[in-house]
Amino acid sequence: MGIRETLNEKPMIGRTIAFLAIAAAIYFAFRAGSNKAPDSLERRSQMVTIRDTLTGDEWEMNRGRFERLLLTQQGQIDPNGGIPSKFSDGKPVGVLVDKNDWEETVERINAMKAHYGADGSGSDG
Repeated sequence: MGIRETLNEKPMIGRTIAFLAIAAAIYFAFRAGSNKAPDSLERRSQMVTIRDTLTGDEWEMNRGRFERLLLTQQGQIDPNGGIPSKFSDGKPVGVLVDKNDWEETVERINAMKAHYGADGSGSDG
């Protein structure tokens, strides 16, 4: 007996398969829209406000570009430092205005640098 004959004789099997397929599609659609991973395209594309800790001036930048500037700095990121500021002659004093976001970002990037040996200490794995 083939699949077609089985589905003709027992339509509930076909309906169950269709229901499961639709439920899976809905689940994946909602899951994709709520991606909060730090490296998600949605998160990297958002604009963040940066403050110069010396002058208090603020500017906006794409989060992906901001994090790239942190990643390319030599060694571990100093939480009291930041990215080069155009308002302080390029001194590394540009930090995120949202303090919690800044601390989480520094912690995550320093962990990445330590894991991949970008802090000068090397990596075992």
